[in-house]
Amino acid sequence: MQRFNPTGRDIALTAPLRDGALVLGEVDFTIAADDTIHIGTQRLLSALRPVLAPDKASALEAAIVNQPQISLQALHGLGYIVAYDPATISLGIAIPAVDRPVQSIQIADLDRERYGDVSEPARFSAYLNARGSLDYVWDGAGTGLNEPTVLLNAATRYGGVVFETEGSYQGGASEPFVREGSRLVYDQLGKDSCWTLGDLQPTSRGFAGSTPMAGISVVRSYTLLQPQRNVQPRGDQAFTLIRPSTVEAFINGQSVRQIRLQPGTYNVRDFPFGQGANDVQLVITDDAGGRETIEFSLFFDRSLLAPGLAEYAVYVGTTTDFEGGQRSYTSDLVSTGFYRRGLSESLTGGTNYQVQQGGAVIGGEIVWANPIGTLGLDIAASQHDGIGSGYALNASFQRLFRADDGRSRSLSATFETRSEMFTTPGLLAPDNRFAYQTGVSYSQGLTEYQYISVDARYSAGRDIYPDESRLRVNYGLRLNNRVNFQVEANYEDRALGKGFGARFSFTFRRNERSSIQGAYDSQTEQSRLGYQTSNGRGVGSWSADVDVTHANESNRVNGSYNRISNRAEWGVAQTASIDGGSDLTDRRTSLRGGSALVFADGAFGVARPVYDGFAVIAPHKSLRDRTVVINPQGDSFSSRSGWLGPAVANDLTSYSDRAVPYDVPDAPLGYDLGQGAFRVFPPYRAGYRVAVGSDYFVTAVGRLLDSEGQPIPLLAGTAIEAGGQLRRVELFTNRDGRFGASGLRPGTWRIELPTRPVSVYTIVIPEGSDGVVTLADQRPEGQP
Repeated sequence: MQRFNPTGRDIALTAPLRDGALVLGEVDFTIAADDTIHIGTQRLLSALRPVLAPDKASALEAAIVNQPQISLQALHGLGYIVAYDPATISLGIAIPAVDRPVQSIQIADLDRERYGDVSEPARFSAYLNARGSLDYVWDGAGTGLNEPTVLLNAATRYGGVVFETEGSYQGGASEPFVREGSRLVYDQLGKDSCWTLGDLQPTSRGFAGSTPMAGISVVRSYTLLQPQRNVQPRGDQAFTLIRPSTVEAFINGQSVRQIRLQPGTYNVRDFPFGQGANDVQLVITDDAGGRETIEFSLFFDRSLLAPGLAEYAVYVGTTTDFEGGQRSYTSDLVSTGFYRRGLSESLTGGTNYQVQQGGAVIGGEIVWANPIGTLGLDIAASQHDGIGSGYALNASFQRLFRADDGRSRSLSATFETRSEMFTTPGLLAPDNRFAYQTGVSYSQGLTEYQYISVDARYSAGRDIYPDESRLRVNYGLRLNNRVNFQVEANYEDRALGKGFGARFSFTFRRNERSSIQGAYDSQTEQSRLGYQTSNGRGVGSWSADVDVTHANESNRVNGSYNRISNRAEWGVAQTASIDGGSDLTDRRTSLRGGSALVFADGAFGVARPVYDGFAVIAPHKSLRDRTVVINPQGDSFSSRSGWLGPAVANDLTSYSDRAVPYDVPDAPLGYDLGQGAFRVFPPYRAGYRVAVGSDYFVTAVGRLLDSEGQPIPLLAGTAIEAGGQLRRVELFTNRDGRFGASGLRPGTWRIELPTRPVSVYTIVIPEGSDGVVTLADQRPEGQP
């Protein structure tokens, strides 16, 4: 099973919580070394209250408010299924229809009231990411030092318009530099729409599918665009690779094969391990270490929309191909898209299509949430000039059974059929080897530390293809916080053979930083043993791992070391393959690294690669180039300023409210840093320029006396800057008449206390003051 956290230590994260396409807000959560996930309850409740019925929100709050964190399993027991998506580093929650309020919601919570000041993004900002790799092959094909590979992507934002592009450099190739795509993006936030012009990345629903294309699109959806993704899912269990990549396939949670693929479009059925109905997860790693995860299964997206709420996408243009990794353009017109609308609190319907020269697919969908469960139906009809016409249907049922003891159960079932000639436009021939496929799965928590799941699949073969079936039973046990076990038994009857199999895996957590994992699969006769360890967090943190795999009388050893630096992230990996005769068939050392150049309204910086938005954070001139530290947590931090320029926060997320804390450890005593954090709500690909400190950095302390020379106790007053600024700062006196006023700058200030009559004082902050200025006792104006 793929690990969420292979580091061997707990990882604290902050990420969006999504209800389908709706971003509810950011929550904090921890991925433990044993892969269990715990969410902070305070921010979770804040995110869920607006989308829960009042009685359901109160019940949830009463159940978890006294807990600082709650596990995903415990939330499941309360009726809320939360899943972690490692590809987007986000959490998705399934909220039962009966728990939702009878009111409209928006596709993105952009209008939620936000308290406090939110910084404005730079008017002009840009970044350039570069990720590179260099391999030395000791044994195997192409021995010696290989040519370097560099992946590049850049984005420039001016006003509300973003231009972004991506490409790659392959040393030694006939055309070393390849531009992979470019586009203009404009978010029309007032209408919740996003317009794109250029190389598009269409998404699809139902059976319509999509194809790489260039043109114009408009989308109402706030799922973040990811133009740098190497993988482009195309629907119909197919995907396109832009760059050469290594693909590791997991079927039903089991790692079954690792294969090297060149750029091109692949159908899941093309893989020898992918026959029949399976839950397939592909982990795709390109040559520079970039990683993407895509999944295929029989289940479709069954999200509900509130009454009157609609989401849509329309893409119009011409098809594009990737020849030798280079994007090429054709004259073949293509359009694809979908429209969905909430018809009632429990009913959502929609339509989808794809049209190309010579073919088309038109489909419809409906989702109905009722007391029995959630029912979904997708239907489609296709017409292809060279193939003929066809149809397809997918029906599913999902039900969560709540239990008073907290051990909820879930049941899912699906049925899919495609006629022999059903196909999407652009394909040369249909590949519908099964008349129908059906499956059912059931899972239940036995105790807080145990669970069991059962699923069965059956596929009815067409023509020369045989029927296929599978039955799987999975049992998981957590003995304690250090030891987990998982046992799986299965029976398969497929074209490649039939028989029983078993898989055993375990995780042993040695300490908070390291762990050991092992697994054995009787069907593939593959065994695997791995060790992971890590140290620290933020800048200077590192992780290392090594694993040994034995299969088919051959062995493979992999080891890697990765480190986070202030301006870059880098790592080194060593792999070796040994055949049954103890001969090395492949042995190589890989060096990988990534860094970025950023710019925001005149401020430059060097940073680790930017994923969406960023902030350039520099000390104000009054700090005289002292070091600014971002996200300080004890001895750790995520970035700091230095001889290469300002500190850079490289991980801001579009449309997600975020507070970024900062500190200046060597600031002068009494220097006023303000709130110690700045808040952002970034638009798409936004950059920020932030100055830590200001001209108003001085803290003045002294004592205020009355006309008779007696202290004026326990009174609030105001310090007003003389001149054109007229800045006002509140101050208070203690019982001895002493006061402290922060946020002043060198110059003349007028202090007013509301005595009868008003007492007025004039103070002068000397030029060159640094931090705290101690004043002599002050008497009202006109007094000696």
